[in-house]
Amino acid sequence: MLCYKHFETKEDWLKGRDEFPGIGASEAAAVVGVSNWMTTTELWEIKTGRKTPKNLDDSDIVQYGTKAEEHIRSLFMLKHEEYNLLFRPFDFLYQKKNPWLRCTLDGELVRDDGEHGILEVKTHLVRNKNDLSLWKDRIPDHYYCQILHQFLATGFEYCYLTAELIFQSGESSIRTYYYLRRDCAEDMQWLFEEEKKFWKSVIDGNSPSVKLIL
Repeated sequence: MLCYKHFETKEDWLKGRDEFPGIGASEAAAVVGVSNWMTTTELWEIKTGRKTPKNLDDSDIVQYGTKAEEHIRSLFMLKHEEYNLLFRPFDFLYQKKNPWLRCTLDGELVRDDGEHGILEVKTHLVRNKNDLSLWKDRIPDHYYCQILHQFLATGFEYCYLTAELIFQSGESSIRTYYYLRRDCAEDMQWLFEEEKKFWKSVIDGNSPSVKLIL
């Protein structure tokens, strides 16, 4: 059963993350050791109150991404008039049986047949050819984990990730990727089991095992 926890402002939403602890979609990659910004141990330390999370809101790329999100979302909707958009910027979405596994969506898509889906918006600075290769016919692993987590939290059947890739030259391009829940079933189950183990380590206060990615 899908549940919504509503907050009126960003400040209330941020407080809600502390008052109603859990794992958010942007943290899923850290749980399984594929985050570019945080290790599994660092996330565990934050969740158990041993460490304060870094505030990245003042970085240029984060500020740009925040400002660009509404425009990228509007561009997507202009190209996909077959969907209606629900925008709940300060809501937690979660399944009643696993309230610790939650997400806040960049957009909730609704088809005419009533089927709901996920819209995820990204801005990404491409630093080199290897970085760009991670977007060839796929999305980077840490973003894929985020989508899997959102499928688990919402129960929705499809997801679009639309991203502005920004190059060192200052030029950029918009790329959009489409995922179906049924095609991701095995990966979702794997992530769910990993997140369950991680959340148990948070509740028990036992440091999780280190993830080794070869």
